[in-house]
Amino acid sequence: HHTIRIVSRGSSLKLCMIAEGLADVYPRFGITSEWDIAAGHAIVTAAGGKVVVLFDENKTLTYNNENMENPPFVAYPPKR
Repeated sequence: HHTIRIVSRGSSLKLCMIAEGLADVYPRFGITSEWDIAAGHAIVTAAGGKVVVLFDENKTLTYNNENMENPPFVAYPPKR
């Protein structure tokens, strides 16, 4: 039995929680601007976690897109 808790924080802080292992998953169902999550994405990756396109876990987010937007994504913490 696992308790689900929804945390109201900015995307970068949620990504830091993922990197630290304080959260199990961070699904983002809406569009984000690249500058809103780039640093958090780098922190998750450096910690050994991953940030991937929602519904296509083989595809990582890319940056410097023409519209400067990221598609919906999901972030996972480093494997324990």
